[in-house]
Amino acid sequence: MTDDQTSAADAGGSAPQGVGRTALGVALARAAESARPDRLFDDPYASVFLRAAVTAENGPRPPRGERTEAWSAMAAHLVLRTAYFDDYLRDAVGPDGGCVQVVLLAAGLDARAFRLDWPDGVRLFELDLPEMVAFKERVLAEADAHPRVERHVLTADLREDWATPLRAAGFDPEQPTAWLVEGLLIYLEADDAAALLDRIGALSAPGSRLALVRDGALRRTREMARRDPAMAPATRLWRGGLGRNQAQWLRGHGWLVHETDERQLRERYGADRVTGGHGFLLAERPSPARSAARPRRAAARLLVLDPDGSVFLQLHHDAEVGPHWVLPGGGLEPGEGPLAGAVRETVEETGWTDVVPGPELWRWEHDYHRADVGLVRQHEVIYLASAPRRDPIGDLTASFAADGILTCRWFTPKELAEVTEVLWPPTLVALLEDLRRDGPPTEPIDLGYLPNHWPGMG
Repeated sequence: MTDDQTSAADAGGSAPQGVGRTALGVALARAAESARPDRLFDDPYASVFLRAAVTAENGPRPPRGERTEAWSAMAAHLVLRTAYFDDYLRDAVGPDGGCVQVVLLAAGLDARAFRLDWPDGVRLFELDLPEMVAFKERVLAEADAHPRVERHVLTADLREDWATPLRAAGFDPEQPTAWLVEGLLIYLEADDAAALLDRIGALSAPGSRLALVRDGALRRTREMARRDPAMAPATRLWRGGLGRNQAQWLRGHGWLVHETDERQLRERYGADRVTGGHGFLLAERPSPARSAARPRRAAARLLVLDPDGSVFLQLHHDAEVGPHWVLPGGGLEPGEGPLAGAVRETVEETGWTDVVPGPELWRWEHDYHRADVGLVRQHEVIYLASAPRRDPIGDLTASFAADGILTCRWFTPKELAEVTEVLWPPTLVALLEDLRRDGPPTEPIDLGYLPNHWPGMG
């Protein structure tokens, strides 16, 4: 036990109530998973916490009879969440992760300090409310549990200043940190959630990571839980969290954000373990030097218009920008001219061989994240082109996968003005209005460098 644990452990340690009581539900799901022969993880302390809570006549007893659909769905999420965050922390502190500190916010009955293997030199900090910490430390002491990592436990209300006691406990904001926000944000009001994430950002050195459940990922499960009276002790505590798209909010505040979807989770954990709506976010704090020293990438695209003036766009996704609509085209091959490259890429991505290219319209620079390279600064040339309105031709599955194309479609001017995702270039609506009114410019327009984080993006 470290010095910062002592006062909490001396507080008595009765079973937690209120928000802290939800940790017992998590322990129940973890204990059941640990008893399975095909378990995704083994948490021997989950059952220890449950027995201690039941003995105190304050904890949830194992459900008798048939479980409700809502509880089964929520339990499946809690199991998958635990396994995914286990893997996240192993990667973050591993040789390729480089994080030397771990912070578990609202740690609850998390026993990762005791059940995971940790590299030498890692320091782990757990923060939670006093009554939760007191109960947990009492039970662990009675079980003679010993952490496998340098562990510091702090009492804190995460709606207040928790950074000061964290620093006082030895946390170094100059060192890369792996942050875990597991099932916390939904219990916070929007302002408190934003303040929490802001504080994490301020304490995150380059190379730091942050993991959390993707907002909206459990919409159906949460709707079922709200309708289930048995789930009321948890659902009546829900406050909604950030209230905005978490991934885009984080990108707007300097994080690279990778989104793990159901397909990736099924590949990793098995289709029978992943129900509809699962998803997680993994954010990374890039270094200023890495951001400034982006390699240059030359690219060219076609502004393809149909006879009625609709424009053809593709939906892409990357860690720095998130979902964004772009014109067909892409990177140039060595020695390839911009127009030839734009036409070649468009044919590869659409199957159209009859697109009629026109004059050069615009040039611009922008930043984004390529999975195979990392952060790049792309220099694009955009040409006018015309084609009949139709869907892409042929089997383009491989091409879409290689270029990260999620979908594609035609947009009328009205539809384009109502797009909520990022447009590339971000001034595309205004540029098209000028083009329709004035025709192609006599000289290509250089838009210069346009940042991704313009007002309203976050």
